[in-house]
Amino acid sequence: MKVKTALYVYHSQYSWQDQPEITAFTYRVDDNEHRTLVCEQEVELHIPDEYDPRAQKIAALEKQKQKVMADYQKTVAEINDRISNLQALEYTA
Repeated sequence: MKVKTALYVYHSQYSWQDQPEITAFTYRVDDNEHRTLVCEQEVELHIPDEYDPRAQKIAALEKQKQKVMADYQKTVAEINDRISNLQALEYTA
């Protein structure tokens, strides 16, 4: 499958860079003191006919699920630790 899209080509050089760089975006951004538009070009991209994004989306969701589960386990461990600390204290009225 062939897809035509516009690319916006920018020249940029930030204070941490020794050399300027040329970057292309699929969207237009405002010029500033560090980045200026060089030109707009229409390009044709070849997307493989068999490309199916589902496997990549599933992998991203699995990664997100692992992070959520790890965060949950960490939170539960912190709560359990706080409970243990409270149970270890001797209460005197």
